[in-house]
Amino acid sequence: MAPPADPEARPSPFSGLPGALWLYRFDTDGRARPLDAGQYGLEAVQTADGHWHWLHLDLSDARSAQVVAGLALPEDACATLLAPDSHVNLQLEGDAVHGVFVDWTHQRGVDLAAEGQLRGDDGIGWLHFALTPTLLVTARRQALRSVEAARHAVGAGADADSPVRLLELVAARFADTVERSSDGLSVRLDRIEDRVLADSIGEERRDLAQLRHQTVRLHRPLAAMRRVLKQFEQRHPADTGHELLPAVSRLNQRFDDLDGDVATLQERARLLQDEVAAKLAERTNRHLYVLSMITALLLPPSLVAGLFGMNLPGLPFAHSTHGLAFALSLGVASSVVVYLALRRMGVSRST
Repeated sequence: MAPPADPEARPSPFSGLPGALWLYRFDTDGRARPLDAGQYGLEAVQTADGHWHWLHLDLSDARSAQVVAGLALPEDACATLLAPDSHVNLQLEGDAVHGVFVDWTHQRGVDLAAEGQLRGDDGIGWLHFALTPTLLVTARRQALRSVEAARHAVGAGADADSPVRLLELVAARFADTVERSSDGLSVRLDRIEDRVLADSIGEERRDLAQLRHQTVRLHRPLAAMRRVLKQFEQRHPADTGHELLPAVSRLNQRFDDLDGDVATLQERARLLQDEVAAKLAERTNRHLYVLSMITALLLPPSLVAGLFGMNLPGLPFAHSTHGLAFALSLGVASSVVVYLALRRMGVSRST
């Protein structure tokens, strides 16, 4: 005989995990197995059976809020997952961690392995997350590159023995993109520097302006991540005992190195831009010097030509057969006199 129905029990308002983009179950060795989010409910995700889960939600789906509300997470963690925050933060509450990380947007159909570096149209996105010892929940409104790269990594067999390790893997993929982009910009800057040193200046000003813009795009999100991670490390002493503290320390070290590399690129680009401007100014001054010399040398002949061009009685050589030769000789002689006078004053010596 079937037991009587519990009058307090309420049916779930939804089946499966609507709004979920993917769901992975990790075994004790950190190996991931993809699950069908439509076939599993909240109880299966939160069951502590020696496994842990990674649930990734699409915040543009309104049903994701229902899923978040049913998770066994602190109230602040649920608010962080659903908040429209556009700034980086990281909080630790007991065993639960929640926050927002910055990431690069990802276009569907683009091969992450072949893409490598940032492109000009890549924007900034925000990864909301909350984790417990048995669950990592990530959420976003736009497809994000680092999250996609981490998913491909765990699908290919990368080890992630805990939610903290997987979160660190996502942050490390963000750092990988910054590093590859920084290396690419460094190669471009070396080529521009070689052309500038060879005094072969063409479109270097435009190229340097674009390069400086790209270094700024790298530096701003990187600086935001460094600031938040350092503040987190300062708020929580090393003896806190949470697994997140060593991960934050490792990420801090790598982000510090990357920020130094990007800052070096910015300084090199700025100094090189100043050198290009100085070389262009020097070239302009040389051109102006040549024009000034030509103008000064042509002024006396112009005066002579103007004098002999006046149709007035009494002009010298007006009735002489050699008048034109005398006038031309006088114009040339006046230019020579002006040139010698400029040399004597030092004006004709190019500096």
